[in-house]
Amino acid sequence: MKLTDIKIIPLMILLIFPAAISAEDYQYQYFAGEKDESKYLPFSDYIIRNRLHNDTVPHFLEDYYVLYGLKQHYNENTIRINIGYLETALKCNFRFPSQALVKIRSDKEYHKYRNLMFMHINLLIMRGHMTIASRYDRIEVKFYDPVFSKEINESLDIADKYYREALPFWQEARKYSREAGRIKITTNLSFMESERFSINNGNLNFEKIINTHLKNIEKKRSKLAASTAVK
Repeated sequence: MKLTDIKIIPLMILLIFPAAISAEDYQYQYFAGEKDESKYLPFSDYIIRNRLHNDTVPHFLEDYYVLYGLKQHYNENTIRINIGYLETALKCNFRFPSQALVKIRSDKEYHKYRNLMFMHINLLIMRGHMTIASRYDRIEVKFYDPVFSKEINESLDIADKYYREALPFWQEARKYSREAGRIKITTNLSFMESERFSINNGNLNFEKIINTHLKNIEKKRSKLAASTAVK
């Protein structure tokens, strides 16, 4: 067969089967059923609704916890979004024990697992509020700061607000930590077990840290007011 014959073959196909080339390209439709065949449904609607909900939409506490995540470089909006996920998680039910984040072997272990998760999530929310507060707090009041006293006081007010909002979450975390400590079983949530141990032994005390921040804010306000009065 010559090269010219090979080039002629596609042209002959176009001439013999013009209908196949000009056929309308349309999206295949899935009809609703015998009762009303005039209406159609997209293919996605044929997925079992219950399964679609559980697989693609956050439903349980662990689902929202998995959504939580801070990037290496994150802004205040990202922190607020994560706080929102975690606060929603606290209002949700837990997954069935067989679908927990770690292997659960008994009722007592599942009880401790739930308390550790509540403790850890409250700690994360507390840290989120403290991170936002630190963005508005000042390390120290310098000699030239009275020029910006209005702006600095407004910033310190915001920091004060978020430090105070963080405190109740620490109290909740401590409550769940003590409850988890009563169950003498060690779960596979090793980092949460370490947090629990540090809280119950007093090595980790965010109430003291937060109150120190609040006292320092008052000192900064007083120093700024005194500097402004001198100027």
